[in-house]
Amino acid sequence: MGALGSSYIADKIGRKITYLFAFIFMLVGITLEVIATTNAVFFAGKFINGFPVGAFGTMTMTYLGEYAVTAAGLVGLPFMPESPIWLVSREKFDKAIRALKRLDCPDEQAGERVTQLKAILDASRKETEGVTFAECFRKNNLRRTIISIAPLSIQVLCGILYVILFFSYYVQLAGYGASMSFKLSIGNTVLAMAGNITSWFLTDRVGRRPLTLVGLSIILVLLSVSGGLSVKISNAAFMNGYVALTMLYSYVYNVTIGATAYNLLAEVSTSRLRAKTTSIGLALQNALYTAFSFVLPYIFDPNEADLQGKTAFIFSGLTLISVVFLWWYLPETSGRSYAELDELFAKKVSARKFKAFQSETV
Repeated sequence: MGALGSSYIADKIGRKITYLFAFIFMLVGITLEVIATTNAVFFAGKFINGFPVGAFGTMTMTYLGEYAVTAAGLVGLPFMPESPIWLVSREKFDKAIRALKRLDCPDEQAGERVTQLKAILDASRKETEGVTFAECFRKNNLRRTIISIAPLSIQVLCGILYVILFFSYYVQLAGYGASMSFKLSIGNTVLAMAGNITSWFLTDRVGRRPLTLVGLSIILVLLSVSGGLSVKISNAAFMNGYVALTMLYSYVYNVTIGATAYNLLAEVSTSRLRAKTTSIGLALQNALYTAFSFVLPYIFDPNEADLQGKTAFIFSGLTLISVVFLWWYLPETSGRSYAELDELFAKKVSARKFKAFQSETV
């Protein structure tokens, strides 16, 4: 609800003010959780916190997509300029110029940049003819919507929730002590962080498409082999292999699809529909997370379906489907301006020809 509703609010009152309201909701929710003495009050706090969590996801992706700058939470909010694209869309050109200057745009180029943004938005308006969720699924927008939101859903389908929820539990079932299980979990988190940092240097150099496809192909192999090792998990060597592959998975995931999905979400969607496309993508991802959160314990648990580590086979199959889908439909967006991407999508250029296509946009 927060992911979907925040896009409407952000388009009406701006990204920055929407952030502020989200922080207020979060402070209320956290306060209720801290002072809760009953389950009802604690649940109320959790429920309220769900709105800003969804809003933060939508707003951050939208804001970064419109201007690549980060903000340090509530402390940085007073110093964070409003989105220049949103200001231009509301014909607040003087404020847009000031916002650009507060970022990294040279003073002498700010006015020209605003003119360019206005031209891009005008062209986008003619293409979309309205800002509604339904518009995301019409005409040329449908292709861009599917490509934008698919990588976020594939994050779930390639098994990250399975690794997060069950890694520590499974190694204990296989004979590791609680202390070693804890240490391995910490190591897994450190590798995930290292993977995310590595992605900073690869997403532009390697490109979104090859990095995503290669990463998912490696993940497919890791899941398949770790699932195979789980067939004979009582063997210490097999168990050690499973642990090593799972930790390697965490690193590879965060270098590749764990990072590129957010780039693609912000870059592929049209400027005018970016907030709503982001909302749809995050809402669908959260729906998948919720569904798997309910189903996975029954699949994994020794007292239910008892697949345990063999659950990896399910996600290896879903990953294979994802790789095939992305190979056909995922374009290369790195090094392209939003105007160039608009041109390529308008001309219905094949995803596999995006990189080599010569744009006519200056």
